[in-house]
Amino acid sequence: MTSKFLKISVSALALSVMAGSALAGGYSRGAANLDPLFEEGTYISTTAGVTSPSRGIDTVNGVAAGPAVGVVYSETFANISTTAAFDVPGNVRCAGSFAQPYGAAADYGSSRLLSGLSTTTSTSLESVEFGLTCGYKAAVGPGNVHLLGGLFYQSLDYAEARAFGFGSPFGGGDIAMSAAAIGYRVGVGYTIPELAVKATLMYRSQVDHTLEGIVRNPAFPTPGNSVTAFADASTPQSVKLGLQSGVAPGWLVFGSVEWTDWSVLQQVQVFANPGQLAPIAVPLAGVTVDAYFKDGWTVNAGVGHKFNEQFSGSFSVTWDSGVSQQRAGVQSGYSDTWTFALGGAFNPNPNASLRAGLAYSVLTSAVERTSGGALLGFGSDHAISGGFSANFKF
Repeated sequence: MTSKFLKISVSALALSVMAGSALAGGYSRGAANLDPLFEEGTYISTTAGVTSPSRGIDTVNGVAAGPAVGVVYSETFANISTTAAFDVPGNVRCAGSFAQPYGAAADYGSSRLLSGLSTTTSTSLESVEFGLTCGYKAAVGPGNVHLLGGLFYQSLDYAEARAFGFGSPFGGGDIAMSAAAIGYRVGVGYTIPELAVKATLMYRSQVDHTLEGIVRNPAFPTPGNSVTAFADASTPQSVKLGLQSGVAPGWLVFGSVEWTDWSVLQQVQVFANPGQLAPIAVPLAGVTVDAYFKDGWTVNAGVGHKFNEQFSGSFSVTWDSGVSQQRAGVQSGYSDTWTFALGGAFNPNPNASLRAGLAYSVLTSAVERTSGGALLGFGSDHAISGGFSANFKF
């Protein structure tokens, strides 16, 4: 019975996360995979997934959007993560990880510009995280306590294309900025391998960034028609509780609850260097990125089953609360999301596992209020995600 519990406990959770978490709240896209910290020996896991959301504007101020405005603007994106875990002396185990925790991409083309809704034609947010997390294991009762902690290096890249000739020279300029900073994570876990029981509580810190880059506009009397830009922004802290347990030979149930402090992201003000635009003597603040998020919750539950020594599968449901709230006359369109995920694993031998997963997400209806006062209505849209993972133990 022990081997049946153990093998499915490794596969079911990873499949659910891989296929079902690509559309988490706010700008979340993925997280570092720390499950190898609870394995033994050298363990390498690599996951690649693709998500294709279909989000478009249905109404403008209560009137059905025309063909130009009602286009699907959300863009397909890929997400990759890799973790390598290894034992060190003294009941300590460490894992180096790579992840892409945050991201967003929208291509409006000329739709919003032509309709007078916005001068922004596209936006892009990308992030990369490199981390090192270690855990100390001690036998307690029928199982083991794991004390976890580590640091991660996180980068952000933001770009926004805005139509030239509209608004102030800065307000109509293209923006490209980047930043990097250090964060930390700490947590505790408890495992009973014979029963495939695992409980974890992890905290991930807020990371404060000072982004620097350029704003470019043909109206700027500067080399390259660009000036230096800067802004302050933070990515949120979060707390996640994860649980799993074997309930019968070959069967596993699992779930998690995560709180994310998205309210840290309200309005990001982009400034330009005044010294490059004489005779302007004060910072030029022509662009704001209005998020006005509230805290988010993500709840996941699922079941896994081992069919035989080589094949197992899982099914999970994830609810992610919308983070939009109205403030200062502005409200974004980040509504609740429901995700249904299926996964399968093939284990050709005890030291290798190949996994694949598919997920279907329902993006519930929402209303977005722009800074110009327009009301944009979104219907019940959808997204499709797929992923593949390869795992090896040495």
